[in-house]
Amino acid sequence: MLTRILSGLAMAAGIVSVLIFLSPMALLAVVVFAMVVAAHEWQTITQTEVTRADRAVFLVAITLSALQPALQMALPTWTHATALTASFALLGVSRLFMPDPIETSTRRLAMDALGLLYIGLTFPLIFLLRGQDQDGGYKILMVMAITFGADTGAYFAGRFLGRHKLYEKISPKKTIEGAVGGVATGILAAYIAKSFFPGLGNLSTVDVLILGGGGAIAGMLGDLFESMVKRAHGVKDSGTLIPGHGGVLDRIDALLFVGPFAWFYLLH
Repeated sequence: MLTRILSGLAMAAGIVSVLIFLSPMALLAVVVFAMVVAAHEWQTITQTEVTRADRAVFLVAITLSALQPALQMALPTWTHATALTASFALLGVSRLFMPDPIETSTRRLAMDALGLLYIGLTFPLIFLLRGQDQDGGYKILMVMAITFGADTGAYFAGRFLGRHKLYEKISPKKTIEGAVGGVATGILAAYIAKSFFPGLGNLSTVDVLILGGGGAIAGMLGDLFESMVKRAHGVKDSGTLIPGHGGVLDRIDALLFVGPFAWFYLLH
């Protein structure tokens, strides 16, 4: 538990430093790194016959998707959809000309394509929050506060009050009481962010309820999605990179759903 707490505090300090004090390009570098590591973990979880060629092409495709915000500065027509289309085309063409072992070629391609959508579609939207305005870094901090606040609230509410299973087939330890606690602390985290983070004071009470409550629910869905994938492949953790927390995917599974939800809501 001590290792988990210390590594969590170190991550939090690093994230705040990157979001507030470093440039958008520094944040993009962090996003690219995290996406590449997450992509490596995804292939390790979902495939037992990953070839070196599969690994290399998938990482290039994920990087191409991750760099979309930077490429769009030079090529305005290079949109998110363009990046994903180019990344998928790269996966498809490479598998066509490097299919071996051919018996599993389409199954490997399908899992890589799902991984591209899961990581490459969602993660860059979190970065795009940074560019919405000069306080974009604080918007990402709010998203992270909602995500981790809801996760913490769900953990303690489930531990002390949990009686009824939420979705036992996918995640046996999650409870309905924990989910309610997560929504409550998600809303509380959104309210605290509105009260103390620059540029967020204009959010209304309705905004706080939707971002906090909706974000908490989105985070639970993200957590359940990764749990489903890991249970389907008989894996406990996505990796061992972060002491006490598992892999990168284990830490960002909820964020991959909360980030796009907040991006869409705040954009529109």
